[in-house]
Amino acid sequence: MKLPTGASRGVFIFAHPAGHVGAPRYYTPYFEERGLDWHMVPMDVHPDDLATTIRTLAKSPSTAGFNLTMPHKPAAFELCDEVGPAAKFEGVVNTIRIEADGKLVGESFDGGGFLNAAREANIFDPARRAVVIGAGGAGRAICHALAAAGLKRLRILNEVPGPVAALAAKLSGHFPDLDISLEQRFDDAGLCVNATSLGLHARDALPVDPSNLPGDCAVFDIIAARRTEFMEACASRGLKVVDGVTMIRHQLPLQTAFWRLGR
Repeated sequence: MKLPTGASRGVFIFAHPAGHVGAPRYYTPYFEERGLDWHMVPMDVHPDDLATTIRTLAKSPSTAGFNLTMPHKPAAFELCDEVGPAAKFEGVVNTIRIEADGKLVGESFDGGGFLNAAREANIFDPARRAVVIGAGGAGRAICHALAAAGLKRLRILNEVPGPVAALAAKLSGHFPDLDISLEQRFDDAGLCVNATSLGLHARDALPVDPSNLPGDCAVFDIIAARRTEFMEACASRGLKVVDGVTMIRHQLPLQTAFWRLGR
């Protein structure tokens, strides 16, 4: 892999903490394959410092753009001068480009990456119930993508009731034919999505007991940093499992095209 020089540009990925971030191993080679002298650089940025960090780095011509992960997606949305349609609905961004005039334009590509990965794996069936665990930035994006793709039945589960109720209300307003349930059950699930951070660490609890999932239920775990215990447990039951690396690979072209529209 080509080493950066003074002429290289950086795409910064912000997280807090950032020890689990492994995205550069996918992004930087992808940039090189496309003839871009870009390098992804992970940074641990405290939420209190996010605005200052983005505004400072955006001033440098060496910065090609920003990638946001937990817990920065909602706060980054507020920092943007403009946002795309997915971000506007979801209230989060995971990608920011910098215009020639310094304007920050944000968009959310989590949903698009997820949906393309699910379709490639042949696990998206709009007639089957999809259960999404988590109503944070990624969960919102995934629920929105599923609804926009024509899903008929959705169940959203979250530890804190407020965010999930707000998301359900917004989805109902935009997709009136979508059957939305907040009931804690999995027996009718055709697809179960872990859209939480559970699994980043080996000590984490499982988002759901795999024995509660039907035998023909597909599982999508958005964690990309490691092969989680949840993935292994589901696979051992014979369930089809798709991981977060697949989602990253499907976001790559979407995000790169977006960054290239900037300065």
